[in-house]
Amino acid sequence: MLREIKIRNLVIIESADLEWGPGFTAVTGETGAGKSVLLGALKFILGAKGKSDLIRQGADKAKVEAVFDAPPSPAFRAVMERMEIDADSGDVILERELSAAGKNRCRVNGTVVTTGALEEIGSHLVDLHGQHQQQSLLDAGTHLGFLDGFARLELEVTTYQARYRDWKGLADALRAAEAEARRVREQIDFIKFQLKELDKAPLAEGEEERIDSELKMQSGMERIGSGLRISLSLVEGEDGDLLSGLSRLQREILALGKLVSPDPFSAHAQSLEAAKDLLSDLRGTLRGFRLPQIADAAKLDELNAKLALIQRLKQKYHCDMAGLVELRERRLKEIAACENSESDIGELQTRVADAYAAASKLAQALSRKRQEACRSFDSEVNQRLHALGMEGSIFQARLRPLAPGDAAAPESVTLNPAGCDELEFFLGANAGEAVKPLRQIASGGEISRIMLAIKAALAKSDPRPLLVFDELDTGIGGVTANRVGAALKELAEHHQLIVITHLHQVAAQAQAQRKVVKELEGGRTVTRVLTLSPSDRVQELARMMGDEDSRAARKHAKELLAET
Repeated sequence: MLREIKIRNLVIIESADLEWGPGFTAVTGETGAGKSVLLGALKFILGAKGKSDLIRQGADKAKVEAVFDAPPSPAFRAVMERMEIDADSGDVILERELSAAGKNRCRVNGTVVTTGALEEIGSHLVDLHGQHQQQSLLDAGTHLGFLDGFARLELEVTTYQARYRDWKGLADALRAAEAEARRVREQIDFIKFQLKELDKAPLAEGEEERIDSELKMQSGMERIGSGLRISLSLVEGEDGDLLSGLSRLQREILALGKLVSPDPFSAHAQSLEAAKDLLSDLRGTLRGFRLPQIADAAKLDELNAKLALIQRLKQKYHCDMAGLVELRERRLKEIAACENSESDIGELQTRVADAYAAASKLAQALSRKRQEACRSFDSEVNQRLHALGMEGSIFQARLRPLAPGDAAAPESVTLNPAGCDELEFFLGANAGEAVKPLRQIASGGEISRIMLAIKAALAKSDPRPLLVFDELDTGIGGVTANRVGAALKELAEHHQLIVITHLHQVAAQAQAQRKVVKELEGGRTVTRVLTLSPSDRVQELARMMGDEDSRAARKHAKELLAET
């Protein structure tokens, strides 16, 4: 349950520290006093969207902190463990700050979280019902969740949804594979033509440079031969072998060195030895180099043709050599994929069929449990509606299978994320009237009571410890208001309740009462939330009756409180 909430600089609340007890607490006050701000603080700490206009004028940030008892819900603990948030202390402390720049800072038990995570955690702590939530009853898409909560089918639903996601994921993969196979089949002739064209060219990194080098060598064959001859003649000169000359020169230098002291020629003699080695290697290379005396015309034509083909392909496909190589590899893979696609698609089809069968089996088992629960749900809700002053009404939850998704296979079970069923609430508001869809006939007052009846039916199975009701008293009064108050009091046996109300009959049934007041302080409007003593409650109930100074009203207020 909620134990404490601290509010700082939120709209017109400068500072409020509010402790909350178990059971039913009514929140009352004049219209416009700021009860909606208190509700807004709860929404804010539970992850609702927050803009900088929520910050009280003159403040640089707004902050709300709430302390809850951790609910004994396996789903809640699973969420906390997934988010790696410690919950062993038994406390759940939610904190949220909003800066003037619109930046949110959220923590749960000291761990920084996103507003989305805050909202997910908050959904396990509080069930908040305002006008919007009550209107959700008019949306048939929400009805199945109420029945599943009543029948405690959350585990079955979660298990089914996991199998449903498996099936949908595989089905999506199959559709993608089939689409790709169709695309490749439609283009296979073009792909094969393109691959054949690419295969004619010598495509490899560095191939252009190699061909270009070979072309240069073929084109310069005569010059190469001439250069070889000239170089070899210079090494082996007509006037004598250079090597022999170097050897003679080296001998003379060495002899001179022996005659001169110190020897100035020693280093030169060593250099001549190295020169002899280099010249000997060069001579061997020149003698061993063999090339045709003239260029090979056919080879030249072949090399030019290859180079021209590469250049044409580069221009055609607007890429370099690396791009041509990559294109060829891609086309090879596409052809291989086309050849293998039938077997891959066949395997995927088998997996999709198996996944569908598993999900369908779970959905049908879930459907049978829902069908069994419908009768009990109808009975429970009708009993509570009659106690809320709708004695002649008939409420029905009508479960039906989803329409077949494939007209060619009507025997197949249609699945969606909720199963193979759809549920809609029907109501006959008065005796003798035809039962019609709730969205067509329910008034505001009836919607409020139907929501309360459903929540009362769910009381024992709903794991959320705190229920918050706002505008539950829309369109009701008199005896009906007394009955609504009594129903809320009964609901408080299973949950902590915070009820924002304008009706004294409802507020009188509460175990505790808070009053929201608006005051002028230092030239500024501020909202305060007061905890009412028994005598304060008498005066506030009298005000809600219409005259807080009336003895009769105060007497009636005392009687109402005494009765509860």
